[in-house]
Amino acid sequence: MLNGLFGRKAGTVAGYSYSNDNKNSGITWDEATFSEYIKDPKAKVPGTKMAFAGLKDEQKIKDLIAYLHKFDKAPVKVVAQ
Repeated sequence: MLNGLFGRKAGTVAGYSYSNDNKNSGITWDEATFSEYIKDPKAKVPGTKMAFAGLKDEQKIKDLIAYLHKFDKAPVKVVAQ
């Protein structure tokens, strides 16, 4: 779930089965952390379920981040921690 990503702790959206590594990563998503993660998800969070080789192009990453900011206010149910 990428709606409302920035400022949210990793692995906390209700109804999604995250890996323990994701839930226990200690990550709170911001642009820098997401940029690092999306380049190589398995390097940033070993054991993640994210089956994605990564996005290497810096401009595409910036474009993706700009797109995701359109959904900053989207309602997302978060699991209590």
